[in-house]
Amino acid sequence: MSDKFNDESSEAQRRAEKIKAIRRSIHGEAEVAPTTYDNKTAESERTETMADRIMRAKEKHSSTAEDILDELDEAIAFEKAEAERIAAETAAAAERSAVDASPDISDIINELETPAHEELSEIADEITEDFSEVDTDIAAEVEDFTETVTERPEEISTEDNVIAAADEETAEAVSEYAADDTENTVVFTPVGHNKTVEDQLAPLKRAEEEAAQQLRKTNERLDEQSFQAKEKAEDLADNGIVKPEKKKKKKKKRTFKQKLRGLFPEKGDSVLECIRKIAFLGSVIAICVCGYLVGDYYYDLWSSKHKTEEIMDIYDIYKDRQPKIEEVTTPEGDKRKKYGGMLDGAKKLYDINHEIVGVITIPDTPVNNPVLQAKDNDKYLNMKYDLTENVAGEIFLDYRNHFDDVGEDGYLKYPNSQNLILYGHNMYDDQMFGCLKYYHRNEAYYGAHPVIDLSSNYEKYQYKIFAFFMLDAADETDTKFDVWNTIDFEDEKEFYNFVNEAKRRTIRTNDVDVEYGDELLTLSTCNTFFPDERARLIVLARRVREGEDPKKGTQESKPNPNIKWPSLYYSIHPDEHYDPNAEFVPYGPKGGK
Repeated sequence: MSDKFNDESSEAQRRAEKIKAIRRSIHGEAEVAPTTYDNKTAESERTETMADRIMRAKEKHSSTAEDILDELDEAIAFEKAEAERIAAETAAAAERSAVDASPDISDIINELETPAHEELSEIADEITEDFSEVDTDIAAEVEDFTETVTERPEEISTEDNVIAAADEETAEAVSEYAADDTENTVVFTPVGHNKTVEDQLAPLKRAEEEAAQQLRKTNERLDEQSFQAKEKAEDLADNGIVKPEKKKKKKKKRTFKQKLRGLFPEKGDSVLECIRKIAFLGSVIAICVCGYLVGDYYYDLWSSKHKTEEIMDIYDIYKDRQPKIEEVTTPEGDKRKKYGGMLDGAKKLYDINHEIVGVITIPDTPVNNPVLQAKDNDKYLNMKYDLTENVAGEIFLDYRNHFDDVGEDGYLKYPNSQNLILYGHNMYDDQMFGCLKYYHRNEAYYGAHPVIDLSSNYEKYQYKIFAFFMLDAADETDTKFDVWNTIDFEDEKEFYNFVNEAKRRTIRTNDVDVEYGDELLTLSTCNTFFPDERARLIVLARRVREGEDPKKGTQESKPNPNIKWPSLYYSIHPDEHYDPNAEFVPYGPKGGK
């Protein structure tokens, strides 16, 4: 316990020494403290905290007296609390010592009271002298605090409060003193720093001169070695050992015209060189021609599609307007139709081209085109309705057909053909009749698209498909089916022979019935099913009767188990054959052949 009080007394002495040292530093004193362990500790603490205290003093330099008093009050309150805590710990320690029958500690405390009291009085006097410039209220507060400590020497621990307050005031005084000294500060130039710029750069200049001299020596040595090498080479050349190196002549730059001319065989070229140039030129020409053809083909596709959409947009605007149609009985008792004029949409198309005879549409497919008819079947193979050449051509009616050919009197000039034949290209992008190939390739396509809408310039009609099959355009064998030259039928027998032949060849069978008197529609397009472009895909349909469901009999089609193919097919597939004796249900009451 005595050691603890000795430590507290030593702490008070160290703080007193610290305050004295600060005071001496303020007044410029150079007193040297004795070199003891305590002095070393105090000096190190002063050195470490001096800068921090000066900074705090600068920050608080502008504080008022009231602020300083408030801070002193807070410091005193904190130190009082610490003193009470230490007193409580001391009392507890004393009780434990009494229990252990240790010597009475009050004697030790009384011995320490007088030195501590004297030390605190001395510290208070020094603080009063150093801070005489502080507000009188602050000085009075310090004196009151000193008197309180003098009257109550038993509270030794409160000396820390006074010391803390003194530290803060001392730091403030130090900051004021430092600020005053700043005005009188003189810049100190160390010895040897008064040299001119030239003197400082002299070593660099000497280094540059040495480097330049070394470079000159190196160049001279290289020149000498090069000269010796040349002399040696000339000696060898004179002795015939080594031939002097000839200077290469610079090639003249060739002009563009000369370079272009060099692509062709020239005089002086070897045979192989001529062949190489000819082969190269041929390849370039072939590439250019192929590129042109491919580009022209796709441009035609785009142009054809654009023109078709353009003219059909005009037709669709007026397609719902229909003229009046009267049924008139002739003096002979025959009933004839009298047309009051063209369909409004057809008239717009007819004004564009007088060879437009109708419009064909297969719902939900790309087929939606005008139908043209010329004096032959060649004109619109590669020509659009506006008479511009195009690889897609147009859909056109066989020139031998009659389709609502109405005269000026409003009556038909000729009866309609019993079999209307339409032609169209099988285009890559499904234009024209390009989508018909899906009737052959896709089993569900027929059930989804069994109806064809065909309108003349005067009336609208619907047809339902009952057969679709492949033909060989060059077939001259017993499998030949001349569907393209069958325009009308002489009698019922010829009619049923025709439709039953189509039924034998159809790729899928269905329940659509066909009767004599039904007007037929044939769609013909090229196909790649046979080599050499000999295949033709044929789609046969009959007109929908009045009041009939257009899709009746088309929704339950089945693959034909016994298709009658052209002879070319069997030559390609020798393992297959047609069985003429297989079960077959023909159209018509007489059954045909």
